[in-house]
Amino acid sequence: MTGNEKKGYFFVFLTGVFFAFEVIGFKEVFRRTNLSPEMAAFYGVGFAFLVVTPFLLGSKHRRTKLVTTVRRDGFILLLGTFSNAMGIVLYYYALKQTDLGPAAILIKTTVLYNVILGVVFLGERFKDRELLGFFLSVVGIYLISTLEGQIHLLSAFCILLSALLFAIQSYMIKKYIPEILGLEYAYLRLFLLCVFFLIYSLWIGSFLVPDWHIILILGFFSLLGYFLGRAFYFEAHNYLPISKLNATLLFEPIFLMVVGILFLNEPFDLQKILGGAIILLGLYLIVFHKRKVKI
Repeated sequence: MTGNEKKGYFFVFLTGVFFAFEVIGFKEVFRRTNLSPEMAAFYGVGFAFLVVTPFLLGSKHRRTKLVTTVRRDGFILLLGTFSNAMGIVLYYYALKQTDLGPAAILIKTTVLYNVILGVVFLGERFKDRELLGFFLSVVGIYLISTLEGQIHLLSAFCILLSALLFAIQSYMIKKYIPEILGLEYAYLRLFLLCVFFLIYSLWIGSFLVPDWHIILILGFFSLLGYFLGRAFYFEAHNYLPISKLNATLLFEPIFLMVVGILFLNEPFDLQKILGGAIILLGLYLIVFHKRKVKI
């Protein structure tokens, strides 16, 4: 393993930690309140944006890097953030009515989508191990999606569609941005997400102002996940192939499933454990091998 790979895996490890805390925080807010997904996302990213703005704009060097990101990567930033925003709304909608464990496992199907995107658009080929992993993942998805009382079919569909939208963002970054400026990209993404969720909430008539302590909670966990977590994740794109980025995050759903069982009173269900294990095994087989690229 090279030094760059070690650095990339370290960044992704930090990403997984911050992502996990973000999901736990938002799940707890959804459990205690009736706040809509778009409003939770708006106040979360808005608070995080205001907190980090002095840091990003207070240095001439960072302002220069922000301008570079807008000029060089602005179009991909816009498209990727729009795809990501739609995925966030769908994921939070499902998370409101789904146990933490099943949701965390299904969202990791971004690995499947990344492989499919590579085969369709990058000329990569399926290998026997990939096909076996793909089949196992589908079986595991079926087991997780049919958990009675823990997840609904509509929620499972929303999470799977959300995973595709997240994968599209990573695919565009990896294909069209040779070297991403992670911190600046994450900051600009916060701004675009604020605009998107504000317009969306006004359009569907769901805009409201929650209690200030709810805004603080959402802002704190968004600062961890939406800014710090994403900054590390974008930075890791410079050191690892896209499949390895998502593979290293496979420990996150295991952690979240344990949290759901121990602290959120989610049931210890054999079908959930078996389905999650099959999905993670399938994704492991898909990722940890040498890919062949068709010339």
